Amino acid sequence: MPTLRIELAPGRSAEQKIKYVEEVTRLTSDILCCPIESIDVVFIEIAGTNWARAGRFLVQPSS
Repeated sequence: MPTLRIELAPGRSAEQKIKYVEEVTRLTSDILCCPIESIDVVFIEIAGTNWARAGRFLVQPSS
C-alpha cells in the first residue's frame, strides 16, 4: 500500500492536482506492480512563511 506524500507550496489548481494524481498513481502502479486501489496520494501544502531555502524564508514571516 504505497502512500505518496507530496509537499508543495499552495497555489496549484484542482485540475493540476487531478492530473498529477492520475499520472503518479498510474506510474506507481506500473513500476511497483501494485493495484491502483492500494495507492494513496496526500498533498501537504506549506505556506512560504513556513518554508525556508538557503537560510531564508520564501515569504518573510511577520513579527
